[in-house]
Amino acid sequence: MQTDRSAVLSLVASGRITPRDAERLLAVSHDREDTILRWALCLAFGSMLLPQVANAVTTIGQALPALLPAMERTLLLIGGMV
Repeated sequence: MQTDRSAVLSLVASGRITPRDAERLLAVSHDREDTILRWALCLAFGSMLLPQVANAVTTIGQALPALLPAMERTLLLIGGMV
């Protein structure tokens, strides 16, 4: 980021770009770095949470067959079909 900033400021100093153009370039450069950082953090947290999510899905999958008859009866009672 520091080299980008220096390059942009030298372009302004030499008159090649306007200060407004420099602001736009710096804003885009900053946003790009933030986006990369956000994606890296999401991937890091996702990789840490993946085992817990897998365990939760497995647990739900194991408990679901036992709960299906009770869920069916409840839905039939709610729907007035009993």
